[in-house]
Amino acid sequence: MTDWLTNATLLQRVKNTHDDSSWDEFNEYYRPYIYMITKGLNIRHHDALEITQMIIIKIWKHLPEFNYDPDKGYFRGWLRTVTVNTVRNYIAKKAYSHESIEGLEEVEEGKGFNNKVTDAEIEAIADREWEHYICDLAWNNVKADFNDNVQEVYAQLSTGTKCETIAENIGIKCNTVYIYRKRIQEKLYKEIRRLNRELG
Repeated sequence: MTDWLTNATLLQRVKNTHDDSSWDEFNEYYRPYIYMITKGLNIRHHDALEITQMIIIKIWKHLPEFNYDPDKGYFRGWLRTVTVNTVRNYIAKKAYSHESIEGLEEVEEGKGFNNKVTDAEIEAIADREWEHYICDLAWNNVKADFNDNVQEVYAQLSTGTKCETIAENIGIKCNTVYIYRKRIQEKLYKEIRRLNRELG
């Protein structure tokens, strides 16, 4: 990631559609999140990639007229609306052309995109994916500050492994695992708060 800018500053820069570096930065931050929402709506990988690209193009066209006002809500709320509308239009177009919807959706275990999904359900999906995305991004930003043992503790904690088991696996004292966990939490939560403030 390049030097950190506030969300409002990045959006202002992106309004100049000829500013390639700003668009690269925007893509780096937001493309994964857009993809995650699309996948969260049970769209298969190939179509989710295509939809994500369509959304990026749509945003590229409309951001110059977009006025970001944090008092009216998070930028990611606007992204969520654009994403869901694009998914619905994509599904409708496939249905109209008589293409297989089952081939478009992830239908394992009876799941699949439902055009009747409520706004509250969509918001819950988007918020969940945002939390996952920001947590992963935060860890990628701070993990270099920790040695290999601490990184391994985080990896095992992320899978739900108990501290006692982690200590045995790595060959360290159980109390050391707790100390590492506290250090990770402090730095990670600080980074998550910063990312939410700058990218939210």
